[in-house]
Amino acid sequence: MVKEEKQENKGSVEFQVFSFTNKIRRLASHLELHKKDFSSERGL
Repeated sequence: MVKEEKQENKGSVEFQVFSFTNKIRRLASHLELHKKDFSSERGL
C-alpha cells in the first residue's frame, strides 16, 4: 500500500471495495495456478 492509502479511512466504502477487489484478484490468480485448492476456492 502506498503511504497515502494507509492514512485513508479504512472504514470508507471506497477503501473496502478496493480491498475486497484486491482479495478477489489474488485468490483468482492463486486458483489459476492451483486448480485443486478447493479450500481457497471456497473462500472466494
